[in-house]
Amino acid sequence: MKSNAQSSELSFDARQIHEIGLRRPSDVTVNLQVVIPYTTPELTKAALRHAGVCTDLNVHVSLVDIQIVPFPCPLDQPPINKQFSAQRLRDLLRESGVPGSAEVLYARDWLDGFCHILEPRSLVILGTKKRWWRTREEKLAGALVKAGHQVMLLHS
Repeated sequence: MKSNAQSSELSFDARQIHEIGLRRPSDVTVNLQVVIPYTTPELTKAALRHAGVCTDLNVHVSLVDIQIVPFPCPLDQPPINKQFSAQRLRDLLRESGVPGSAEVLYARDWLDGFCHILEPRSLVILGTKKRWWRTREEKLAGALVKAGHQVMLLHS
């Protein structure tokens, strides 16, 4: 059986990040960097609305979509349509009116993908549905807090 260190090395050997425009002009100073993981369109819109409230703080949103690529497929040739993922993120940012950028990351594991792409002590806004069991987003929030990030969990 392989150790965790070996499996995480395999996860990111051929990692690819596709960055999608919509960046803030370089002459404007950014006071607040916020990362919003893409989960569902409704939950991501709710998180973008909350980030948009902070317009006087010169907020810059990084919308991140982690696409899971099954093991037999190479990471540099995912079976997922790259243009569809990019367009979905662009549309969400355009609708929200919040300045920011969008990134699509192809990885083997959802949690490892977020831990790998986030800067130390990042501010993350996550939307989740109210359930009596722990949702996938709540599990991600707990893991990110353990990793040293600041997480705002929005229940809807």
